[in-house]
Amino acid sequence: MKYTFQDSVDLPVQRDFIQDLRDFIEVAKKVLSLENLAIEMNDETKTEMVSIEKRLNDLDKFENDVINFIDNLSKDVEAREILECRNTLLDTCATLATKNRVNLKEDFKRRKKVLEHEVLRVESEIISALSPFFEASVYGTEKKYAASMDNGLLKGKLRASVAGMEYQSDLSFVNEVLTVQKVSGNLFLPTWTKSGLLHKEDKVKMVDVSDFVVVSVNHEGDEHIDAVFENKKQGHTFKVSRDDAIYHVYYDGNDITADNTLIKSLKLEDVTTLLNELKTYIEIYIRSQTLKKVLLDGEDAVKNNVVFDCLKLIAERYGEIIRECIERGYVKNEITIKIEQADGARTEKYISTEEASDQLSEIGEGIELAEILGFKMS
Repeated sequence: MKYTFQDSVDLPVQRDFIQDLRDFIEVAKKVLSLENLAIEMNDETKTEMVSIEKRLNDLDKFENDVINFIDNLSKDVEAREILECRNTLLDTCATLATKNRVNLKEDFKRRKKVLEHEVLRVESEIISALSPFFEASVYGTEKKYAASMDNGLLKGKLRASVAGMEYQSDLSFVNEVLTVQKVSGNLFLPTWTKSGLLHKEDKVKMVDVSDFVVVSVNHEGDEHIDAVFENKKQGHTFKVSRDDAIYHVYYDGNDITADNTLIKSLKLEDVTTLLNELKTYIEIYIRSQTLKKVLLDGEDAVKNNVVFDCLKLIAERYGEIIRECIERGYVKNEITIKIEQADGARTEKYISTEEASDQLSEIGEGIELAEILGFKMS
C-alpha cells in the first residue's frame, strides 16, 4: 500500500491520512467533552472546599464572639446562679460548634470522595478514547520499547515522545514465548571448554543457542538495542547489544567480543540478523497496545486537564500535511490523497475543509484546533 498526495508525491507518513484526520476529529470531540466534564467536577470540588472553609471560619468566629460576649456579661459576677447559666451557655455553644464542625467536615469528605471517584472514571474514559488513536496516528514520535518475561509471558512497554508530549502503553505480543529460532533461525556462539584425555586444554566450542528464550529487550530506535536470552534447563544465558555499530556479545557473563580468539569464530552477521529481526518483531508483532498514561512536559496530562494542549501538538503535525495536501491538490477546499494498492489499483480519498470545519464546530475548542489544522471555521 502506497499513499501519495494528489500529484503522486509520497506522503511524509505512509498512512491513510484522511482516515487518521477523521479519527482525530472524532477523538477530539469525545475527549474534550470528557476533559471539560473533569474540569467542572474539579472546580466543583474546589468551590465546595472554599464554601466549607468559609462556614468553618464563620462558626469559629461565632463561637469566639459568644464566648467573649458572655465573658464580658459575667465579668466580676460572683452569684452562683449567674455563673451556672454562664457555664451552661458556654458548654452548649462549644458542644454544638464541635458537632457542626465534625458534620461539615464529614459531609465534605463524602462529597469529595464521590467527585474524585467520578473524576477517575472520566479520566479512565479519556485514556480509553485516546488509546486506539495513539496506537499509530500520532506522527513524528521517537519510540522506545522494552519487553520482559512476566509470569512466563513476554510483555512489553512503549514510550513515545514528540514536542514535549510523551505517552506510555502496555504491549502484548503475538508470541508470548519467543526463542532465537523464532526470531532469526539458528545461532551458534563460541565459548571456551576443557578437552583432552591426559591434559585438559582450553578449546573453542560452538554452542547452539537457538532454543534460548528471550527474557528481556530494550530497543531505542537505531541508537541502541540489547537483549537477554536464557535456557532455564541448562542454566545458561547470553546477552547481545548494539550501540550504533558497536556490538557486545556475552555468554554466561563472558564477553565474547572482547576475546581476540573467540571473536574470530563469532558470525557477527548472525548476531546482526538476530538484533534486526528482534527489533522488527518488537515493533510489528504486537497483539495489543493499551495506552496507560499521557504526559506533557513530564506531568500527567489527563490528571492536570491539559489533554487539549496535547491535541494541539498533534494538530500541528496534521496541519503541515493538510496544507501540503491543499497546495498539491486540484480541487479547492479539499484535502485529498491517493492510495495505490499492491496490485497497482489506485483510488482517491478526501475530506472537504467544510466538512472538517462543521465537525470541529461541535466542540468549544474547535476554532483553535481548526486554525492549527489550517482551515477556517464555516
